[in-house]
Amino acid sequence: MSGNDSGNKIKEPDFAELAAMKKTPSRASRLTTVVLLLLCIILTGAVLYKMFSAPPAEKELTASNTGLAAVNVSASPARTGDFIRISRMNGEIRRAGNDIMIYPDISSTGTVTEVLIDEGDMINSGDTVAYIDSSRPGSSYKTSPVIAKAGGIVTDVNVSSGERISSSTAIATITSNDDLVIKASIPEKFIGTLRRGMTAEFETVAYPGKMYKAVLTYIAPSVDPASRTTDIELAIIEDASGLMSGMYIKLNLETEHQSNVLMVPAAAIDEYLGDDVVFLADDGTARRQIVTIGSTNGTDTVILSGLSEGDLVITAGNVTDGTAISVV
Repeated sequence: MSGNDSGNKIKEPDFAELAAMKKTPSRASRLTTVVLLLLCIILTGAVLYKMFSAPPAEKELTASNTGLAAVNVSASPARTGDFIRISRMNGEIRRAGNDIMIYPDISSTGTVTEVLIDEGDMINSGDTVAYIDSSRPGSSYKTSPVIAKAGGIVTDVNVSSGERISSSTAIATITSNDDLVIKASIPEKFIGTLRRGMTAEFETVAYPGKMYKAVLTYIAPSVDPASRTTDIELAIIEDASGLMSGMYIKLNLETEHQSNVLMVPAAAIDEYLGDDVVFLADDGTARRQIVTIGSTNGTDTVILSGLSEGDLVITAGNVTDGTAISVV
């Protein structure tokens, strides 16, 4: 009995070895785990990409239909009127003609007894500017007035009291206000818009804030190749009091004037995919509209096509096509 038992004895399992085998996963199991992890990463990336890369049109649609509060905007109607563009430049007041000399009305010589004018004085035709004693030795003392034959600004006084002069001695030099002109240079790009008769305003350094008026009278027939400018000349109109040759001025010249054209505020013009556009306030919604624009002066822009008079264009407010808006 004992011999049979020893020959047929069943081997007891090694529990330590089984436990070690259970803790060590197979190669196939490890590969499956890696594949599942990769699939999870790919799916997560796809979801995130979908969330953050929606096309612009889809974003606009979502923004305008999610019940968000309307965007406050400012708007102004397209209007018909006169378009004016002003060019600002520097200039100088100069004399257009020759100086006017004042001479004494005496036959030979005399002595200056009194000078009544100083440089910078304004005088009128017929004013007395000096007195001359043209009497001869032994004769009665008698003075003769020196009368200005024209009015203007005294630019030079050539004599003083006690000086002996002759009939050919100039008592003073004056410049007529009518002879003062404005000289300036304008960039080449504005030449095509210039025409004689255009009006301008200017102010001087000597009298800041006081505006004078002038009119364009001359446009040079050539362009300076170095500065790419052309010379212009303007006549001073209306009041010219206080103006003198050599004064530096700031000139505002009307370089373009269009009548009866459709305009919108320049702030309303935007660009979209290479086109000029405006946004219309259309029944509580911003609507993009392609337009063709003309001249602009920084304040107004001429509209050649795409709008009608009275169309309400948005001038302030961050909107896109389809944005819900509230005009304030």
